[in-house]
Amino acid sequence: MSKLTSYVAVLSFCLGLGMTQASAAGDKTVTLNLGGKFCEFYPDEVAAALRKLPGVKSADTKQGQKFAVVQYDASQVNTDKMIAAVKGVKQEGMWHCEATVK
Repeated sequence: MSKLTSYVAVLSFCLGLGMTQASAAGDKTVTLNLGGKFCEFYPDEVAAALRKLPGVKSADTKQGQKFAVVQYDASQVNTDKMIAAVKGVKQEGMWHCEATVK
């Protein structure tokens, strides 16, 4: 391998590494406490509502029925939007869900 090829390979690697770190810089994880009338029976619906938000990478409600662990891009979504999405999981007069940041 020539010196030029070596330099190009190293430079490409470093630039790629920098881009990976920059894209991951906005990534965060938050735990939301879940509550509300009968909400513990609807963890899949809560996770689906959270996953619909742009910027949410994953929403795990399987670890426990009283909280959700959400991985997200903070440049695209915030916890207020997540809380609003959880509040939208309901059946009027029957049951509803609520969320707070843990």
